[in-house]
Amino acid sequence: MTHTRRDHLRHLAGALSAAAPPVRGATADFAAWSDAQKETFLRTAKIESSREIGHGVTKPVQVELALGAIRHSAKVQVVDKELPDFFGADGKPVPMRDAWRFNVATYRIDRLLDLRMVTVVVPRTFRGKAAGFSWWVDDVQFEEVERIKREIQPPDPEDFERQRALVRVFDELIINIDRNLSNLLITKSWKLALIDHSRCFTPYHGIRNEANLGRCSRKLLDQMRKLTAAAAQQAAGTHLTRAEVAALLARRDRIVAFFEKAAKEKGEENVLFS
Repeated sequence: MTHTRRDHLRHLAGALSAAAPPVRGATADFAAWSDAQKETFLRTAKIESSREIGHGVTKPVQVELALGAIRHSAKVQVVDKELPDFFGADGKPVPMRDAWRFNVATYRIDRLLDLRMVTVVVPRTFRGKAAGFSWWVDDVQFEEVERIKREIQPPDPEDFERQRALVRVFDELIINIDRNLSNLLITKSWKLALIDHSRCFTPYHGIRNEANLGRCSRKLLDQMRKLTAAAAQQAAGTHLTRAEVAALLARRDRIVAFFEKAAKEKGEENVLFS
């Protein structure tokens, strides 16, 4: 029996609905969805509408997606351009790009390290161009910039600061030159969600800013130690070049060595946390 594309999408929508909690109207309990479910939805759901977000140098677009009765938003970036060269401590120029593919790579490296702070991102075509579709983060109460402006203190300051420390270490690993307080989202459960990573993975082998390496979790440090070029390349696929992966591993080596040295000099309890 021949199956049409419509039959396939109807079956897929049914599978997603069965795997997730029952849909009520146009919403679902997306907190119970796996990464795989979100990826499938982002890749296959129909684009019903789009609008310019109105801020961000990459001019991202918010799209409304629908698959059967299930609806959710995504953030779309199609940017892919050269940036001025990066200059490290050695003064040598290193080419940089602003590219949507780095959003996909950041998500996959985040999951490879079991950090789970980066929103789900998939590659997909948008208006005839290759693009990154990012899951619109659910349950956001505000951005970090707003929290600071309103002088709101987290209910568990130590837990929140540990999350911020992990973000800083991860940003050095992926050499994120564009982390700002607007792309640090805070959910209602006070978890940080990381978005907008199109300016990462410059093939520079050094640590960009050692001041960001204040504290690290033992788990992340161990996961970084275990990271291999083969695993990183397999996870990132075509979204990172071999040179970008090699630089990632070189930065990893330096970050791990930095924390091992700091733990000996300052005391492990002052540098690492569980």
